[in-house]
Amino acid sequence: MDTKPNFWTRAWQWLNEPLDVAIKSPEQWADSSHLIPVDVQSLFGLSDASGIQITRRTALGLDVVAKGRRVLCTNIGRMPLVTKKAGQVTAQQLAYLQQPEDDRDLSQTLIWTADALFFYPRTWWIVQRRDAYGWPARGGVKLLDRADAEFDDAGKLVKAWGEDIATKGWGVIQFDAPDGGLLHDGIRTLRRAIVLDRAASLAEENPVPSIDLHNIGEKPLEDYQIRELLTSWRNARAKYGAGYTDKSIEVKTLGIQDSQLLSTAQARMDVKLARQIGIPAWAADVALEGSTLNYQNRQSRAWELIDLYLATYTTSIAGRLSMPDCTPVGWKTEFDTEVLTRPDLKTRFETYKLGLDGKFIDQQWIDTQEGQTLRSTTPEEIPA
Repeated sequence: MDTKPNFWTRAWQWLNEPLDVAIKSPEQWADSSHLIPVDVQSLFGLSDASGIQITRRTALGLDVVAKGRRVLCTNIGRMPLVTKKAGQVTAQQLAYLQQPEDDRDLSQTLIWTADALFFYPRTWWIVQRRDAYGWPARGGVKLLDRADAEFDDAGKLVKAWGEDIATKGWGVIQFDAPDGGLLHDGIRTLRRAIVLDRAASLAEENPVPSIDLHNIGEKPLEDYQIRELLTSWRNARAKYGAGYTDKSIEVKTLGIQDSQLLSTAQARMDVKLARQIGIPAWAADVALEGSTLNYQNRQSRAWELIDLYLATYTTSIAGRLSMPDCTPVGWKTEFDTEVLTRPDLKTRFETYKLGLDGKFIDQQWIDTQEGQTLRSTTPEEIPA
């Protein structure tokens, strides 16, 4: 008897697999969604009561996710890629690192590479052309969208845009995310946040009164009398901070409104989402109760953002581009963080003065750092 699980058995196992399963090998993170029909959950009635299917679009409907994605991708897109040898920037830079794709600039390529790693476990640059030295050519790389990727049964990428990669002679630069991606690792938190967001929206559209003026008299009130009573009560509270009722009207306090409770729950959920994403709370505009963290300058904030958030992704990207098929042996590819951490002009000039006074830097070094000649040379200073 064949004991191999059939397709539907495997689908059932896949849908009930724990979301916190440990990573055993890169192949496990292959995009196997093409093997499972989109409507399997509905077919077997396995979707939760909300009926919410978590996608990139629905996740971006959450403010914290959208802000986290924007902070990550925009800042990574701002930082250029540089090659170094023995800690020093090389005189000759690899051309493809200045513009990998022919139809868009480096910043856009990096933005969408970071976007893919934010939501998914991996993404790819397809090397379609190489230069005379065998390195990827300037404009010879193309970022592969997941919708255009095809895999074999082992999870290996074999086709891009419907073309066989081996037949075309293309190379593959695969970037692996630091985890399984937000849509995998954070699916439970995302679903709870979306359900909560919908509940809050519904409560706002259908507010529950906090006070009920209950008629305990023998005679029912007419519609116009009810309107007059409510108007009188509202105006009295607005003007005097109090209201008055006779013995035929009982005031019932209904307690805290659902929208208020949901608002508190949403604030807590925002903190959970920020933790799931890995972004500092201040960078996601999430208020932390009791937090008194203040920064004296932009530079301090930038360094924390890099250390605690951006580096999670820049390390994956730069590390892969430092491998021998992308960078010469002995060289290393890094992100130039100066655009984010460069001190203000006053701080830089004070530092330069300390260096000049200590005689361990000269004017030429300062000019190099500033990218321009800052001090003109008088005839008396021209060496003989």
